[in-house]
Amino acid sequence: MSVAAQRQKILIIESNGAFGEQLRDTLAAATYDVVLVKEPLHGLQSIIDTLPHLVIIDAALRGADVYDILAKKQAEPMLIKIPVLIISNESVPIHINRVPANCPAEFMSSLKLTPADILQKVNRRFSKSASATPMTTSDASPRKVLWVEDDKLIGTILSKKLTTSGFGLMHAKNGEEALEMLKTAIPDAIVLDLVLPGMGGFDILQQIKKDGALSKVPVMILSNLSRQSDIERAKSLGAQKFLVKASVSLDEIVKEVRGLCQ
Repeated sequence: MSVAAQRQKILIIESNGAFGEQLRDTLAAATYDVVLVKEPLHGLQSIIDTLPHLVIIDAALRGADVYDILAKKQAEPMLIKIPVLIISNESVPIHINRVPANCPAEFMSSLKLTPADILQKVNRRFSKSASATPMTTSDASPRKVLWVEDDKLIGTILSKKLTTSGFGLMHAKNGEEALEMLKTAIPDAIVLDLVLPGMGGFDILQQIKKDGALSKVPVMILSNLSRQSDIERAKSLGAQKFLVKASVSLDEIVKEVRGLCQ
């Protein structure tokens, strides 16, 4: 089995076409996986579509409010941890007080700001961080994960992240659907939300752990619930891990799922 590091993916949201293209080419030449979006109205959707390790966004976007894009990003639990670098190479100031308080943001502002300057900043960030998730390539079948989540957007985001990280995915939107899937296929791991329509996550977990054929399958709770009583209840019912959606990055989730499958 060979393992190679996944290239860090960088999303550039920049309405100044010439500068954006120069920045894209500079970062790509440094072996980053770069996506350039010139239409800022699609800024939030582009974050969802690419799930980058870093967003570089211009404070002087034309036709869109950068701070509105960031506020919408921070309202989505699966996007909260994606870091942002806000840049300005024009006479447009960066309004730090308008950046959402929970947004992991850094800033670069100078009339002489160049793509090379930004590349240095990006290189420093990734030399200090091991945020990129290793990609595993093998002739063996991919690890199979059952992911139970009813939220459409969160389901789309994490499903995309898991499949691009090399997992075989079974996605159920409720407990009944999940238990039906488990009658015909036993996954290597289960990722389970707690708040679901119909049968709740605790009940699903209890059903799984009572089934002899499923009882050994590791289960990770991924939920917005964060009370200590919820965490203790989930672990008492047999969950190996409990992660709070707003407190972990997508790469951390993938790392934990990979650990469960080993």
